[in-house]
Amino acid sequence: MDAVLLDRLKATLEKHAPEPAKYDCPKCEDRGYTFEIKDGYEVAVPCSCLEKRQSIEKLALSNLTEVFRQKTINSFKADKEWQIKAKNEVIRYINDFLKKETNASLILCGNPGSGKTHLGIGTMLELINNNVGCVYKEYISMLTNLKQVINEEEEFIRELEKYINPRVLFLDDFLKGEVTSADRKYIYKVINTRYLKGKPMIISTEKSIKEILMFDEAVGSRIVEMTQNNIITFPRGIENNYRLRNII
Repeated sequence: MDAVLLDRLKATLEKHAPEPAKYDCPKCEDRGYTFEIKDGYEVAVPCSCLEKRQSIEKLALSNLTEVFRQKTINSFKADKEWQIKAKNEVIRYINDFLKKETNASLILCGNPGSGKTHLGIGTMLELINNNVGCVYKEYISMLTNLKQVINEEEEFIRELEKYINPRVLFLDDFLKGEVTSADRKYIYKVINTRYLKGKPMIISTEKSIKEILMFDEAVGSRIVEMTQNNIITFPRGIENNYRLRNII
């Protein structure tokens, strides 16, 4: 075969060759696992991207997915001095968590509409983007779900594990509404288990740290210790309601 014909053949093959597969994670080719030889056997090892993939999949099952995507750190409009300070503190927390591996929790305290949930979600999304597994749950929804299965031991344990097993749990609107004596038991179980396991939380709440300690000192003191001083308190007053910034 002469050189000209050979070159034409190569060009034709290259033109019609299938495009190389593209993966979000080239390391595991989006399988979630890599394979290694241990003691003469090939074993599956979870890839570093697995927690991130699982977190994104859980978010995709939520009706809030689109809302979540919009509540990034960058989309938080910081016009006032306290908003700029809060945003900067959140960014510092994220950097410390990822680079210094502080394993600290974060609590955001303030009135409704102050931007607590927005910054909390933004923090969670940044962690997910860096392969940190996170789960979001509204406080009232968590209590409701636990109460519904209290008489079924296996179901209760499975439900409880949703809140004590994730690497990071974002508990939104902590202590919202009236709290019963039964609620205290569930709250303590979740907080104390995560405290003992060294698993951080992101917490948004309308309560002050003092009010949380008055609610239950055992719960409050554990939360405060877990934060390692990552406590952001928003100023009170309707004029600081983030949702009403274009109205009042």
